[in-house]
Amino acid sequence: MSDAATPAYLATTDRELTDRAYDLLEAGQLTVSPHGSGDVYGFVVAGPCPRCAHHIVDRQVSVALTGTGGVGRSADADPVETVVLDVSCGCGSTHVDAPEGLTGCGASFRLELDIV
Repeated sequence: MSDAATPAYLATTDRELTDRAYDLLEAGQLTVSPHGSGDVYGFVVAGPCPRCAHHIVDRQVSVALTGTGGVGRSADADPVETVVLDVSCGCGSTHVDAPEGLTGCGASFRLELDIV
């Protein structure tokens, strides 16, 4: 049995987790740091997991979609690159009911960031 501070493992992509992740991002608790060069972008997502609140660090390489614009954007506006990051909890804690050898609470969430 798990306590309230450490929820049991649950493989989930509940939309609520993405909403919480955006709240953490806006509050400056969850950060996304770009790195890399040329056409290959790397990103490090760090901060509390939106489900278990344990600290996570997720490193990934992503493909940016260039010039996607946006609703109401003028033709002479700077092109927007939308980066989609699918993040999974890898907090390093063993949660109750986790498959053998797996750490993290099972949460996955998506961040979509526009980079001008």
